[in-house]
Amino acid sequence: FNLHIQSIGFYRNEAGDNGVTNGSGAKVPDTFTKKEAESKRPLVLKFLLPVAKLLFSEQANRRRSAMNILREKRGLTRPKAILFGIRSRRMAMGLLPSVMKTLGIIGVDAFRTGLKTLLKIVFVYPSKLVVAAVRNCRKMLGMKAKPSSAE
Repeated sequence: FNLHIQSIGFYRNEAGDNGVTNGSGAKVPDTFTKKEAESKRPLVLKFLLPVAKLLFSEQANRRRSAMNILREKRGLTRPKAILFGIRSRRMAMGLLPSVMKTLGIIGVDAFRTGLKTLLKIVFVYPSKLVVAAVRNCRKMLGMKAKPSSAE
């Protein structure tokens, strides 16, 4: 989604803003190109955004919701729902490409699930352990411990 602010227009402040004037005499604010915006991102975001795109995919969410509909509303088991997907794609692309695409989807989803589980084990569970240890130390020292929001 690209916003072409220079061709759409904007509200003008009479006090005078910084920016470039266009043909109608109105000042247009400077905008970054997509490449400039990506280069100005903080280093942490440069590493986290590809991981986030891998973990939180719109296509994966749609596949998950389609699988839930097939399992809950149509009463199919997971293997039958997968076979339903192969059969429905077979009409458009043929049997072998349909099977290969399904195996690719299963592989990517399995990798995504494994990576999410690994990240939970590495980051979430140790942080919960540290919070619990701090809470127990405070109790032993007689300090008042704040109640957990999860309990």
